[in-house]
Amino acid sequence: MPDLDTNAVESEKETPVLDAADASKEAEQSADANSSTATDAKTAEKDTLSVVRDVVDARAEQSAASSADSAEAGQKPGAAAPKEPDNENYTDVPFHKHPRFQHVVSELKTARIDQQRYQNVENFLQEQGLSGDEAAGLLRIGGLIKTNPAEAWKEMKPVVEKVLIAAGELLPADLKAMVDRGEMKPEVALEVSRSRAAVQSTEARVQFDRQRQESRQQSDARNAILGTVSSWEAERKLRDPNFDAKQPALQREIAWLQTKEGRPNTAEGVRAQLQKAYDTVSAAHVAPAPVRQQRPAIRPVTGGQVNGSVRPEIKSTLDAVNAVVARRAG
Repeated sequence: MPDLDTNAVESEKETPVLDAADASKEAEQSADANSSTATDAKTAEKDTLSVVRDVVDARAEQSAASSADSAEAGQKPGAAAPKEPDNENYTDVPFHKHPRFQHVVSELKTARIDQQRYQNVENFLQEQGLSGDEAAGLLRIGGLIKTNPAEAWKEMKPVVEKVLIAAGELLPADLKAMVDRGEMKPEVALEVSRSRAAVQSTEARVQFDRQRQESRQQSDARNAILGTVSSWEAERKLRDPNFDAKQPALQREIAWLQTKEGRPNTAEGVRAQLQKAYDTVSAAHVAPAPVRQQRPAIRPVTGGQVNGSVRPEIKSTLDAVNAVVARRAG
């Protein structure tokens, strides 16, 4: 009996130990289960947040792409529709960017280039001593050489003969007659012709240079005189308010001085003559009297009181009412 009891007691003592171990294991398992559940919940929350972020990022990328496309197309999001072209008041775009303004500027540049080219041609003709008809004839011959050589030779032949004679390569009439009469050998006549042509060419060149120099000096003097006249008139207009009124008399005085003294050919002479004529006209000029303001005409008085009656003086509202009643009664 005692042994059984002892065993029972021991078995009873061992059982709680196993239960405690099982309880601790169960507690650990429950803790692991709770932690795994919390981890799963956090993972689920992270996954959901990642999905939301991915959707937001995708929408942002789509919005940026659409904005870039609209910018490439030249239109901003929310921008107003382009205005209709305004070719009258130019209010659709800034004036310096308007197509009409750009067209005018382009035409001005083209005209300036054409003017420069024309001036270059004029300067070349003047330097070479060619007239307009001579230049046109040479250009016509140059065109015929390409299109109709036979016609070109017909027009060129007289010119070529003149050039050969001027160069001494073709005997002039007097030397040719001497050769025909046997008074001079052909080769000697040709040498004489070339020597004579060289001398004549030198003389012609010197004369041409002299004429061109004189023409240039005359042109410069003329420009200087015109500049002097313009500057003198501008100066007089600033100092004399009655200059415009003196213009007719001044022109008559200048014409009379030129018939008496001649026309000056220098800027100083022109200025002196203008000043002399101006002083004469200014001495005889009478400034117009200042315009008086006319007073308005006095209109005759109509209506009112009959002569001999005096309208009472109105000092208050009651006086005004009494006056109206008196007029209606009378």
